[in-house]
Amino acid sequence: MLIKIISINNSPPNWVNDSIKSYVKQLMADIKIEFIEIKPNQLAHADKKKTKEAQEIEKHTSGFHIIALDETGQSFTSVDFSERIKRTLENFPNIAFIIGGADGLDPVLIQKANLVLSLSAMTLPHHFAKVILIEQIYRAFSILKNHPYHRE
Repeated sequence: MLIKIISINNSPPNWVNDSIKSYVKQLMADIKIEFIEIKPNQLAHADKKKTKEAQEIEKHTSGFHIIALDETGQSFTSVDFSERIKRTLENFPNIAFIIGGADGLDPVLIQKANLVLSLSAMTLPHHFAKVILIEQIYRAFSILKNHPYHRE
């Protein structure tokens, strides 16, 4: 199984990379995780910019169950998220999580997504969203394996 995390972003700071590496290292026994960083499009108009970014994202999502992150998406508890991941992986061996840039994701891409996920009703800085997402993926697999990382 493969999980891709595709994000529109410039190079993340070291603390983000260190945090991500920590979770990925612990997940490697269960799943393969691939990070794809797409440079933000420099077009001035936000709609055109998001359209171009969506075209780049779509190059990496063929055959994947797509989960787009957006603050207007569906919220889950960690336990519910783990169950959703489990059910998804029973039907799709590959999942792509998509994190938009500063202007968000193209509406067409959001409509094509199998799920629109909200990590918070608040707008999160891109780097925080990435770290929170990988932590929640790690937590989901911990819950599924009855690992003591997650406590109720």
